[in-house]
Amino acid sequence: MKRALLITVIATLLATGCITRSVKEPVFEQGQTSVILRSQRKGGETLPKGYGHPLAISAARMAHILSRIDLRSGEGDAERQAAIPLDSLYVIAEGMSKALGKADPDQEVVVMSVRRAKHWGVFDRNYLTSLLAYVKDDLIYVQIARADWEIPANLRTELPEPRADEQVMKFRLVASEGMTLVTSQSVAVTWRDPIFRRPTRTRILPSGKVVRREILMETPEDTPAPPISTEVLPGNLSPDTLRKLADLEEQKSRGEVTQTQYTVMRATILRADPSFSE
Repeated sequence: MKRALLITVIATLLATGCITRSVKEPVFEQGQTSVILRSQRKGGETLPKGYGHPLAISAARMAHILSRIDLRSGEGDAERQAAIPLDSLYVIAEGMSKALGKADPDQEVVVMSVRRAKHWGVFDRNYLTSLLAYVKDDLIYVQIARADWEIPANLRTELPEPRADEQVMKFRLVASEGMTLVTSQSVAVTWRDPIFRRPTRTRILPSGKVVRREILMETPEDTPAPPISTEVLPGNLSPDTLRKLADLEEQKSRGEVTQTQYTVMRATILRADPSFSE
């Protein structure tokens, strides 16, 4: 009786447009990796997101980007690890490339990838890596929701999809060159950066196995960016752009924005000026 009443209430709310629901469009599936496009609908209408989709990016460049996203799962100087399992790196990249090329401005890319592992010689452990991605201001934003998360053996529902700003695990990402941290588990990637033209973190053996190259030194993630000065900016920037840059510089000097926020906001302001060319 209670179950029937609950179903009736939910159906009524859906009919009146009071509930926001997800609309999913499968784009890619290979092995244990699937990629979907997800949007939100309310009252029969798709909620606008204003993303910069569709985006044409090759699977190879996407793989080079993902291979440079690292994480630390412990405190302090914990060991630095690849955020994306190497065995599924190129498969995930292929799916994301297809999804970004097909997505409209209201759809976000959702990746779900399961890795099977042996325990006592038997494949009885499953691990989920999931992420959320979208494009805004010509930057690719990637949020790692779960990184090799062991799936409970008694999980009887669908695997949990990544949600914006959720934090399930305690790892923190380490941004490499060409990207900046947005939150502890998300990065903004300057995907056109030449560094992503080639595989700088991984290589493929003749056998087809993907291996990770040793990282000999830390990336300059904590190095302060050089201050904005008129010497490094074009002289034909609009007065409005110069004012915004000056305001941003003051915010940074007062400690109101982080280094990451400063970098991303500065790039956004410059790209909005039609006379600026990087």
